[in-house]
Amino acid sequence: MRQQDAQLLAAAKREKGTATAFEQILSRYEKLIFHITRRYFHNHEDAMDAAQEAALRIYRGLPGVTLKLDGTLKSWICTVTANVCLDIVRKKRVETEELTDNITYTTNAPSAEEHAAANERVREITSAITQLPDDQRIIIILRDLNGLAYEELASVLGISIGTVKSRLSRARGALKGLLEDNKNRRV
Repeated sequence: MRQQDAQLLAAAKREKGTATAFEQILSRYEKLIFHITRRYFHNHEDAMDAAQEAALRIYRGLPGVTLKLDGTLKSWICTVTANVCLDIVRKKRVETEELTDNITYTTNAPSAEEHAAANERVREITSAITQLPDDQRIIIILRDLNGLAYEELASVLGISIGTVKSRLSRARGALKGLLEDNKNRRV
């Protein structure tokens, strides 16, 4: 995968202005880009706008990209996408909406009550994630929802692995606290 990414990156640099290699890169990573923006904004239109802005920045940035020895194109794309999300939030504090996607489960046909309870839990977690500060929200989205490794997180966020671990721990603790607070309010 790294070699394919390196070849695509080299092709994108050679093409300067044509979109062939960029289109291949985008087709490989568009789901990741949209998943990050969708989890960050929870509003389809805002997520699409952010994904389009990320794609534009990726296109513009490809000619100047130099990946570190341990860096990957995926990490760089995550960095650009995360920065776009943070920039949009900074420019205009976007009010996030609850995630209203219908989630289906394929485990031994859950009852309607089980399905509703699972959907409610997803909504609770999603709502709690939106209440986290920006630095905690992005690290939860990138690690727990997109599965980035600590090394990738360090590269994407421009921080040390130790800082990644401590921020992730604080973010998970804050998320747990928010979920408990929300549970106590309902009782």
